[in-house]
Amino acid sequence: MKTIMTYKESEWLFEFFYNIYRFQNRYLRRIIREVILRREGAELYSKTLRKIYAKYHGVIVGMYSYGAFHQILPSGTIIGKYSSMPSNLLVINGSHPLAHRSCHPFFFNPDLGYVDELLIKRRSKLIIGNDVYIGLDVTIMPQVTSIGDGSVIAAGSVVVKDVPPFAVVGGNPAKIIKYRFSQQVIDQIMQSAWWEKDINEIKENRVEFESFLKPLE
Repeated sequence: MKTIMTYKESEWLFEFFYNIYRFQNRYLRRIIREVILRREGAELYSKTLRKIYAKYHGVIVGMYSYGAFHQILPSGTIIGKYSSMPSNLLVINGSHPLAHRSCHPFFFNPDLGYVDELLIKRRSKLIIGNDVYIGLDVTIMPQVTSIGDGSVIAAGSVVVKDVPPFAVVGGNPAKIIKYRFSQQVIDQIMQSAWWEKDINEIKENRVEFESFLKPLE
């Protein structure tokens, strides 16, 4: 029988990291993230890392989801549990204005000092569901606000509209290729909401755990 990965956070150490992270120094923050991620299993299990992202970046990452901590996703991003994504996922926060005289950020971005306020609309939310699988080199455009539970996004895709639950999408622009299961099975999985359970709870129920190990259809 395989040994289950164990992960335990040092309470005082990670409370220390959480408290000094409040200083808005991007180099210090990057070092803290790298130190935490260096520990095996941190991406999957660290509650401190999730606490830091929620408090200081406005990004909520569910337990056992991985890939999101190698970058700073836009504030308002919510990722469910058990989701798998690459470290190079690109979430576009806003587009240059096409209807203005110029597309250059001098004329819409106040950070560059030429205008007093932001003149384009930035992303306000992105909800990536539970048990979502996102391949390498995927780009999610600003108009996308929802990636449904159980969906799959093929590597290299450019997502330009919301993705329904359990859809498999791919391409540029990404289109629905198929659904993972029949509608009946999708409904059953959605109603079960198995992702709300702790992995240890699932592991302890042999019948339920084994149901994950073989095709449903």
